[in-house]
Amino acid sequence: MDLYPGINIDKSDTCPKCSRVLDQDNIILGWKPCQVEDFSTMCPSCKHRFVPKFSVSCDLESFEGSQGKGTPLYCDYLSPWVLLQEIRSLLETSVGGKAAKILGVESSDNKKIDIDGIIDPTFREGSGINATLWWNTIVTFARFKIPYTFLLQGSYKDQQLIMPTLEDT
Repeated sequence: MDLYPGINIDKSDTCPKCSRVLDQDNIILGWKPCQVEDFSTMCPSCKHRFVPKFSVSCDLESFEGSQGKGTPLYCDYLSPWVLLQEIRSLLETSVGGKAAKILGVESSDNKKIDIDGIIDPTFREGSGINATLWWNTIVTFARFKIPYTFLLQGSYKDQQLIMPTLEDT
């Protein structure tokens, strides 16, 4: 999936037991519906359960993948139920000090992260849980054809992704 010029997401994964390549549809069919604590999918061939992954590649020099700059980022592919649970947990957790810096919250006071914190490019930097949550949100939005360009704000210098409306001028 070409997300935006220079960004590519490969949503297929290989079963570690039988080596079958699972596309996005196979991965989704293997999720257990409504299970917020089950990160696994099931291979349709051998019935083995495993945590699927997808990869994000970007040609920006600043993009940091799983093995450092210039490498793909590998993220656990989360079901919508797990993703919702993880984002709710993040939004309900107060952060301060060092955690605030890691999560992209500028304040040193305990503060809950909000949508502005999530769309801030510092939130998704690196290869940690924030990047996994953010890229899973992008993949889920794209799958269901929900607009997601607002989530990319701040990623492209001197480029406005959302055109201003008459009310904005």
